[in-house]
Amino acid sequence: MLRSVRSAVGGILDFECVSANLYAERWLGREDHPLVRQRLSDEAPWVAECGLFAVCVRVAVRREPEVTRLARHSPVGTVWLQARVSPWEDGVVLFLEDLTERMAAEEALRRDHDLLHAVIESATDAIYVKDLDGRYVLINPATARAFNRNPKDILGRTDVELLGPDAAAATLAHDRAVDASGQTATYEDPEGGPGTDCIWQTTKGVLCRGDGTHYALFGISRDVTARRRLELEREEEARFQERFIGVLGHDLGNPLAAVRLSAAALLARDTLTPDVRRVVERIDGSAGRMARLVRQLLDFTRARMAGGIPLRPREVSLEEVCRRIISELEPVHPQHGICLEVQGESSGVWDEERLGQVLSNLVGNALQHSPEGTQVRVRLAAFDSHFQRLEVHNGGPPIPDSLRPRLFAPFHRAPHEPGQPKPQHHGLGLGLYIVSQIVTAHGGWVDVASSLDAGTCFSVTLPRVARPPPGVR
Repeated sequence: MLRSVRSAVGGILDFECVSANLYAERWLGREDHPLVRQRLSDEAPWVAECGLFAVCVRVAVRREPEVTRLARHSPVGTVWLQARVSPWEDGVVLFLEDLTERMAAEEALRRDHDLLHAVIESATDAIYVKDLDGRYVLINPATARAFNRNPKDILGRTDVELLGPDAAAATLAHDRAVDASGQTATYEDPEGGPGTDCIWQTTKGVLCRGDGTHYALFGISRDVTARRRLELEREEEARFQERFIGVLGHDLGNPLAAVRLSAAALLARDTLTPDVRRVVERIDGSAGRMARLVRQLLDFTRARMAGGIPLRPREVSLEEVCRRIISELEPVHPQHGICLEVQGESSGVWDEERLGQVLSNLVGNALQHSPEGTQVRVRLAAFDSHFQRLEVHNGGPPIPDSLRPRLFAPFHRAPHEPGQPKPQHHGLGLGLYIVSQIVTAHGGWVDVASSLDAGTCFSVTLPRVARPPPGVR
């Protein structure tokens, strides 16, 4: 409480402190004596510098209270105060509140708001907020460009008013779904964002009050028209390439068959000289390899374009299939041995020819990547009456982790391993892809485990009776 100190003519020269609490003593007084009965300008000269003295004089003269914010400089920095000054007898009552922390928080909030506003304003994505009636209450310049309108022509209006009922139907459906669920959702369609003639990827969500009730809907829309057109072009190009591969593989079949028949007819003659016979055998071997590549191309086309590789299931002994494939591969790889282990039942209803392809590819890969002089192990195991397991194991370096995700991808070949013999023939990189497709067509699955100590093991699990997925016959 401050009493006026007046001049001889009645003017206020200063204020004398009548009473003060602990905080007033700390802010306005000095440590060497109490603030009471001391003059304000002597004890706190800063009150004149920051304008507080003038406020006290004005209140004492006018007899009307005032509230003001002011700042004073101190050794620790700027201190913000809120002063509430009320008239009292021949003086004033002064309440001071420290606003330093609040002002710092408000300043930080202002900076964050300005930063967020700058980001939103400069963003190339359309960012907007609608109230629960669907009226735009906040938009950035990108939103205005999407509508091809001035911002003032958009704010306060709905999508129906801006686009018409038909064009706005999709975005209104999205708005209702997000508002009903309360969950943020992302849509991608040509009618789900602001404006028309574009394909939008839009993320929408709700804005909630403290009690959880919705009061607005926000949206962020990105124009993905160019990206989608490029994706469609690539998809069409991929379909064209696959059709071309299928037609090529089909049309190569007949001339290759003619070459092999002609080679077989020549080899049946006893009059061929040794040199000519070697040439004809080389022609027949090359034509056979080309025929296998053509079959792979046709299988690839069926898997990609015909809904999967077709099957002709019948009662099959997987052990007999294994022995047949092993007998075909062993003479070609005399530097390796192939060991077959059979545990339990190995019969089921499968496509014998297709399982022969699976075995030929897996065992051929194992032989190719095994160190010279080592064995490839083939193991058949019956878990129960419902499933059959086939394992093909080889030693050598493990499969690099970088190759695991693409191991069963089409047209993918593992790079040559240092220190390993270079394969005589490079395939198309379709072997493991076709293996996975054949196993999937049977209703089974393929696993692979590979480490430096244990080597590499491909495991095929088949249902005892082939159960093709829908659409595969």
